[in-house]
Amino acid sequence: MTDDPAAALTRVTVIRDHRVRAEGRRLDDVIVYDWGFELNGTHYRQRSFVLLDDGFQINQPVIFPAEQQGWWYCDLVRVTEANDEVIVEDLWIDVIVGPPDHPYRVLDLDEYAAAAARGAMTPAEATDGLIRTQRFLDRRLNRRHEALRTWPDFPPQAVTWLADIGFPQNWSFIASGF
Repeated sequence: MTDDPAAALTRVTVIRDHRVRAEGRRLDDVIVYDWGFELNGTHYRQRSFVLLDDGFQINQPVIFPAEQQGWWYCDLVRVTEANDEVIVEDLWIDVIVGPPDHPYRVLDLDEYAAAAARGAMTPAEATDGLIRTQRFLDRRLNRRHEALRTWPDFPPQAVTWLADIGFPQNWSFIASGF
């Protein structure tokens, strides 16, 4: 990361699961963008971060219960970049990360296996996803023999800096029916 992160920000457009188009900002290998949704008649705004070097998207869900506010939800994603547009597609495997004194949870490996079995991804893509998941866990969350109860590198420093940065909240749904 540069000495002045704000000077290094570039504008990008994020396409989330082919359903949401959102304006975002990129700082090195991290993209931040905001998007919204409605649940039970309430409108929410969610900030998400794409960790390009990990192939994971992370956020602190605004709809988590009060006792889990501040926890992170991490999704294995496929990222496709074309100029200033980044397409982010969820690939089923999720990780929930709470405070360092709680274990993280890996979810939906069964959904990932079912997707691989029905041909939603090639064997090479399925293998790559498992390798990236293990790399993410080892790099960001797995402790070796440390006595301190902290995550080795989570959230990444760039995410901490981008968490409060302001930029235009410009997003829309792509598909009808939302």
